[in-house]
Amino acid sequence: MSNLQKVFSNFKVKLTVAFVAILVVPAAAVGILAIESSKSELRDQMMIGASSSVELLDSIIDQFIEPKLNDVEYYSSALHSSLYTNGATPELNAILKEYMHLHPEASSMLVGTESGLFIREPAQEMAADYDPRTRDWYTEAMANPDVPYISPPFTSAASGVVTITVTKATSDRSGVVGVGLNLDELKQQAEKVRVGTEGYAVLLDSSRKYISHPNEAAGDEAVEEFWGRIYERNSDSFDYRLNGRDKHMTYTTNERTGWKIAGTMFSSEVNDSLRPIFYNTLWTILGCVVVGAVLIWAAMRSIIGPIRRLKISAERVSQGDLTTSIRIDSHDEIGALGQAFDGMQTSLRELIKSVGASAEQVSSSSEELTASAKQTSEAGEQVSSAVQEIASGAERQNIAIDANVGSLEEIALGVGRIAEKSAAVAELAAQSSAQADEGGEAVRQTVSQMHAISESVAASNRIVRELHERTQAIEEISEAIRDIASQTNLLSLNAAIEAARAGEQGKGFAVVAGAVRKLAEQSAASAERIFDLITEIRQGTDRSVATMDKVSREVDSGLRDSEETIRKFDRIISDMKETTPQIEDISATAEQIAAGIQEVSSGAKELAIIATGNAATSEQVAASAEEQLAAMEEISSSAEALSRMSEELRSLIRKFRY
Repeated sequence: MSNLQKVFSNFKVKLTVAFVAILVVPAAAVGILAIESSKSELRDQMMIGASSSVELLDSIIDQFIEPKLNDVEYYSSALHSSLYTNGATPELNAILKEYMHLHPEASSMLVGTESGLFIREPAQEMAADYDPRTRDWYTEAMANPDVPYISPPFTSAASGVVTITVTKATSDRSGVVGVGLNLDELKQQAEKVRVGTEGYAVLLDSSRKYISHPNEAAGDEAVEEFWGRIYERNSDSFDYRLNGRDKHMTYTTNERTGWKIAGTMFSSEVNDSLRPIFYNTLWTILGCVVVGAVLIWAAMRSIIGPIRRLKISAERVSQGDLTTSIRIDSHDEIGALGQAFDGMQTSLRELIKSVGASAEQVSSSSEELTASAKQTSEAGEQVSSAVQEIASGAERQNIAIDANVGSLEEIALGVGRIAEKSAAVAELAAQSSAQADEGGEAVRQTVSQMHAISESVAASNRIVRELHERTQAIEEISEAIRDIASQTNLLSLNAAIEAARAGEQGKGFAVVAGAVRKLAEQSAASAERIFDLITEIRQGTDRSVATMDKVSREVDSGLRDSEETIRKFDRIISDMKETTPQIEDISATAEQIAAGIQEVSSGAKELAIIATGNAATSEQVAASAEEQLAAMEEISSSAEALSRMSEELRSLIRKFRY
C-alpha cells in the first residue's frame, strides 16, 4: 500500500492517470453506449423484420383465401335448386368442370343439397352412407348462411395433402356450395418467409394444430406450453426457451380464418449481428486512444519540464538561496506561474531584508522593555512593602482604639458610680443638716436631752467620718478622672496625627479627635474643680471630726459646755449647708463627665470602624500591588522570550542569501 501511495504521489503519474482517465473513460463510455444503442436498434429492427414477416404471411393468407371466398360468394348466388333437384344436371356439371379448369389451385368443387345429394368435381367415389348434411362444412354454412365458412385444415383422403374447404349456403337455402383448397402452395410460401437469420414462420389453426411448421407435421397438435400464450391475445411478442436456447416470438391472428401466424428466431442472432459493429467500434476507440496518447505525451512534456525547473528553483529557495531566477519561455499558465514564482522570490528577498531590520529593532526594544520591567518590578516591590507596613500599622491602631474604647467604657462606669455616690453623699449631707437642725433645737430646748444629743453627736461623728472617708475616695476618683482626661487628650492628639497622615479619608476622624480633645480638656477642668471642692470638703470634714471629738469629750462635762456646744453645733450646721450644694455640684459634674465619656467612647468606636476600613483598604492595595508585581514579572518574562525569539529570527534570516 505504501509503495502504491509513493507511486501515485508523483505528479507525472497523477497527470498521466488523469489524462488516461479523461481519454479512456469517455471513449469506453461512448463505445459502450454506442454498442448498447446499436444492440437496441438492431434488436428493434429485427423485431420489426419479424413483425413484417408475420404481417407478410398474414397478407399472403388473405390473398390465398380471399379469391376463394369471392368464388363461393358468387356460386352461392348463381346455383339454385333447379340445377340439382332431380340429381346433377349437365349444366351443373359443366359449371363445376369449368371452374376446376380455370382454377387448378383448387382441389375440388362440391355441392351438398338439402335432400342429401352430394356432387363433387372431380368425381370421387364416396361411401354408401355418406351424407353431406352431417358434415361440419354443411351444417356451419347452413347455420350462418350470410357468411362463408372456412373449415379447419385436414388431410384429404383422396390426395393425402392438407386441405381446407370454403363453403356457403345458396341464396335459396337449398344447399351448400364449396371449394376445396390445397394448402401446399401456402405452406411453400410460409416456408419461404425468413425471420431473422435462422428463424422461421409457423401457421396454426384456431384449434392449436399445425398448418405449417418446418419441423412438425401438418395437423399435429402444438403441445408446448409457450404455444398457449399466442392464443391469449390477437397479437404480441414474447421471449421463451426451446431446447436450452433463448428465442423470441412475434405473432398475429388472421381475421378471416382465425389462424395464428407466428415468427420465431434465436435471441443470439442480435449478438451475432452486433459482432461486426462491436469490432468496428473497438478499433475506432483504440485508434482514438492511440492518437490521444500521443497528444497527451506532448502536452505532458510541455507541462512537466517547466514544473521540474520550478521545483529545482523552489528547492534552492527552501535552502535559503534567493539569488537565482527562473526563465520559462511559454506564454501559457505555466509561463505565468514561472513569472509569479520569480516575483514571489523577489518579494521574499525584500521581505527577508525587512524582517531582518525589524528583528534588530525588536531585539533592542525587547532588551529595553526587559530593563524597564525590572525597574517597575522593583518599584512595585517597594510599594507593596510600604502598603503592607501601612496595613500592619492600621491593624495595630485598630487594636489600640479597641483597648481605648474598653478603657473609656470602664471610666464611664466609674464616673457613673461617682455620680451615684455623690448623690448619696448629697442626700446624707441633707439628712445631716436636718439632724443638726433637730439637734440644735433639742439643745436649745432642754439640757436634759444631752444624752440624746450625745447619741446624735456620735451618729454625726460616724457620718462625718464616713463622709471623710468618701471624700478621700472621691479625691482618688477625681485623680483618676484627671489621669483619664490626660490620656484621652494624648489619644486625641495621636488620632489627629493619624488623621493628618490618612489625608482625605482622615478628615472625619480629625473632627472626631478634636471633639474628643475638647471633652478631655473639659473633663480635666471639671476634675480639677472637683478636686478643689473635695479638698475644701475634706478640710471641713476634718474640722467636723475634730469638733465632734471635742463635743463627745465635753458632753460628759455638763451643762457648762452646752452653750459652747450649741455654738459649735451651729457652725457645723452652717458648714453642712455649705457642703450640700457643693456635693450636688460634684454629682452634676460627675454626670456631665459620664456623658462626655460616652461621647468619647462613641467617637472611639467610629475611629475603630474607620481604622478597620483603612486596614482592609491597605490589604486591597497590597494585593493590587502584588498583582501588579506579578504582571510586571510576566512582562519581564515575555520581554526575555521576545528577545530570544528575535535572536532566533535573526539566526534564521542569516541562512538566506540575498
